[in-house]
Amino acid sequence: MMRKSPTPLALPEIVRIVGADAAYLYFYSESTERLHLKSARDAEGKEADLALASGAVLERVRLSREPFATSGDPAGAEQLDGSPLPARHMLAAPLLLGHRFFGVIYLVRPLTRGPFTQDDVDILLAIADHLALALETAHTERLELERNTLERRAQRLARSNEEALDASRAKSAFIAHMSHELRTPLTAIIGYSELLEDEFNDVVQAGSFIPDMQKIQAASKHLLSLINNMLDLSKIEAGKMELFLEDFDLAEVIDEVSMTARPLIEKNRNTFVSRCEEALGPVRLDRVKVRQVLLNLLSNAAKFTSSGEVALAAHRRATDHGEQLVFTVSDSGIGMSPSQIKRIFQEFAQGSAATTRRYGGTGLGLAISRNFCQLMRGDVEVESALGRGTTFTVRLPVRLAEADLEPPGEVEAAATSMEGEEEPMEEGSTRSGVYPWTV
Repeated sequence: MMRKSPTPLALPEIVRIVGADAAYLYFYSESTERLHLKSARDAEGKEADLALASGAVLERVRLSREPFATSGDPAGAEQLDGSPLPARHMLAAPLLLGHRFFGVIYLVRPLTRGPFTQDDVDILLAIADHLALALETAHTERLELERNTLERRAQRLARSNEEALDASRAKSAFIAHMSHELRTPLTAIIGYSELLEDEFNDVVQAGSFIPDMQKIQAASKHLLSLINNMLDLSKIEAGKMELFLEDFDLAEVIDEVSMTARPLIEKNRNTFVSRCEEALGPVRLDRVKVRQVLLNLLSNAAKFTSSGEVALAAHRRATDHGEQLVFTVSDSGIGMSPSQIKRIFQEFAQGSAATTRRYGGTGLGLAISRNFCQLMRGDVEVESALGRGTTFTVRLPVRLAEADLEPPGEVEAAATSMEGEEEPMEEGSTRSGVYPWTV
């Protein structure tokens, strides 16, 4: 443990040695360039009269870094630098160690006794050197203690970080393994239920079983979409997402997305409106991920809107960095509060327990969608208000070349910070995890 500086305890002894009435210790602050009183004591260790300290004498020593002795008079006529001096003999010396200035030690005694002599000055300078050394030692010990504390804290943080990374890697490996294990039987369930539905269509008496088969298929596809989201999350956290760039007609993708999303939108008695430009032309991006982002946003808009309108718009615009695609998905649904907007792109973020129970979901879709956009050198933004609907705006480059993805380290770093991509959504799936604050 750092020992306490003995400086304040030495003042009564200094008073007795030099033959003063009181001693005042001032410390210097480099940040304010001012002297601050640390302690004031008389020979008995009691607090001294602060009115006897001359600011002009202290300032003289601070600026000159030299000892200074002077005296006032009973009438108060004596001045220093325009300031009246107290009716006392005064002596002040700097606390110096090399070029390091620690402060000033200041002594006073009554006019009934003789003024301070050169011997008093020499004694006080020797004492000041001793005090400066003590202060430097205390300062060094304090710095050493702080350094040791910081080192121990850094070591603990490093161990905690490594443990967290190990836990994250184990979690990601478990999620990836379980996702693959669960998708295999689910695919079989979906396939066999579709075969049974086809057979029931050929048997008149078995027609009543068809709705049950369709429910099995819908539940299985929904579960499969949730598993796909968890698998995407594990890939994103591991930084193993890749883009598969290709040239394709954007209008075709928008048509596919519209046909898939329209039944979901109309299921809640909503009207679907498309405001896309007719000549969007060819683009070079990851087709699967562009399609998935739009499906996620449209599916989510459908989920949180009832007897309203869901609209998809798309157009090109020129920017300083080339042409850009701008998609907007807007709805007239329940909207979001400012606090929900702040965290909708976080994983597993959900608005409230009541909303979660009503709408369900895992809270991954929008986080994953944003990672897809950022991986393609774009982004997604949101504007919303409670009860007034929500608008998501997606901006992507028209053409993305492999050179735009270099250097690889940047892509991996972006993926590690939750920039990733997702596998294709099963046709007909609702992709429940779209609004992370409720899903």
